[in-house]
Amino acid sequence: NLWDTHSPYQIDGNFGMTSGVAEMLLQSNMGYINLLPALPDEWKDGKVRGMKAQGDITVDFEWREGRIHRVRLCSSREQKVTLECNGISKTIFLRPDVTEDMIFG
Repeated sequence: NLWDTHSPYQIDGNFGMTSGVAEMLLQSNMGYINLLPALPDEWKDGKVRGMKAQGDITVDFEWREGRIHRVRLCSSREQKVTLECNGISKTIFLRPDVTEDMIFG
């Protein structure tokens, strides 16, 4: 069943937890990347390396006091994305093998 009651693991429950945490930190859909859409208050500072957004975009980011401080995007193909973080939307043109590195106040 899908109730996550089998020890030691129930694969849908274990992968579901991981997916839920990833979605709290990064959401992406149709050229739109939203960072920290549901960050818990207890996670004031942190960083993530190697998350994947749709479109084969690798995302590294760091936050302080619940706000994005640094973002790094790397894409395997040319594409335009809209990055949403700290209440700001920014359109970025990504190119293969060129890392886009941004620092926010």
